[in-house]
Amino acid sequence: MASPGTISRPEPLAPRWVRGLLALAVAAPLLGVGLMLARAGWRSDVHGEFINHVLFATDRGQLQLLGFEYPPLPFLLLLPWATETWAMLLGAVAIFGLAWLVLDDCTAHRSMLPFLLLVGMLWTPIGISLVASDFNEAVGLFALYFGWRHYRRWWETRQTIHGLLTGLWLGLAFYTSPLGLALALVAGVVLPLVFPRLQIPPFASQLVLLVFPGIAATATWAYLSWVFTHRVAFPFTPWEPASPGFLTIVVWTLPYLLVVLLALLRPRATTAGVVLPFVLLVAANRAGWHFSLAFATGLLTLVAIIALPKDLDRWRRSAVVGVVLAQAALAWWLVAWPKPTTDDLAARAVAEALSTTPPRSILIDDRWATHLLKWVPSMAPYLTTRDVGFELALAYPAAKVRYVMVTQDDEGLSLDADVHPPVGFVVDWSWNGYTLYRRPDAPRISVRYDAVLNAAAEVTR
Repeated sequence: MASPGTISRPEPLAPRWVRGLLALAVAAPLLGVGLMLARAGWRSDVHGEFINHVLFATDRGQLQLLGFEYPPLPFLLLLPWATETWAMLLGAVAIFGLAWLVLDDCTAHRSMLPFLLLVGMLWTPIGISLVASDFNEAVGLFALYFGWRHYRRWWETRQTIHGLLTGLWLGLAFYTSPLGLALALVAGVVLPLVFPRLQIPPFASQLVLLVFPGIAATATWAYLSWVFTHRVAFPFTPWEPASPGFLTIVVWTLPYLLVVLLALLRPRATTAGVVLPFVLLVAANRAGWHFSLAFATGLLTLVAIIALPKDLDRWRRSAVVGVVLAQAALAWWLVAWPKPTTDDLAARAVAEALSTTPPRSILIDDRWATHLLKWVPSMAPYLTTRDVGFELALAYPAAKVRYVMVTQDDEGLSLDADVHPPVGFVVDWSWNGYTLYRRPDAPRISVRYDAVLNAAAEVTR
């Protein structure tokens, strides 16, 4: 029996195993395509950075070497198995969870329209990025959506447990993106003060339940980063190189804009919350909190699913379906499919060749070798700027290492090798921007140039 003041929820329209199969049918193709791209020789820079940082810490046996980079959750999730396959599998699990939750929402709508909104976004060259390019954003979207669902139940039922779970899930989302804390602050403080009808009595309880977990997560991470690294790792480290602009977000979120229009035609107290995530994305872009186009479209698609009116008539439903299908077709037509480049193939060949060397035998300036290091299967062979003894090895390389790997930097060559080549070393080979210096008594390292050329021919064909 439902408790007083609660709204009883209808039973699911389909058994759990049916929803599980449908959710698996959504996530499995994304994982399959991602693995095919990885096998063809493509890896995103974001996954490469995540994997490289975890490998560096695990190969040294010191987790504090992660440096408490923000966001922490992807590094922790990769600790059991720091590979591209595991990263994509984590993204697929997050997508599976999203699909399961959206299917549950289809029960309330008595329609598969929310599910169509989700699939129409995911099954495109944009949506594949949440598995193949940045699994952390998929995990963040799952946490945010779970939090929003509990917030909606809190608003409907006034049960405090849903407020607590909302705050906890938004706090977890902060460990993937600063937007988790921003949403908690706006939903818990700003909107209730601007629109008093959004206050859930008592307001002090709403404030504490929504804001405290996010503030606690922020303070905890700042304190731990200060203790272990003597600096505060505030959430300003952008793993995504850039964010989509305002117009780009607008162009690729047409279903969201249509749902916003439908919501504005029948304004309610919660209508302001529909526009809030879009405003936060624009503000985050200006603040330097980078995110991908897949994250922006995914976030606003989930907002559209939550805000979708339950009593739409047939023509409005048809309009939403038409916009979703048109948006997906446009994405397949205009968005470029990820492909490995010849630079990727060359970096991967060099990384695989260097992986056969002994531990700490290669001196390298990792600040100028990120494209190479994203392909390494292990960081054990390398002595980097983050290692103790790097400065000594830089001063006396012949006494400390067998090889010196030199890459291009902004002014010439890393390690200043174009001005001062390492004394006591000979050039083993120089190819595609990578130069390997070898101590005369060290074994030669061969690179499979032919395999790279053959693979490049396949890519350009």
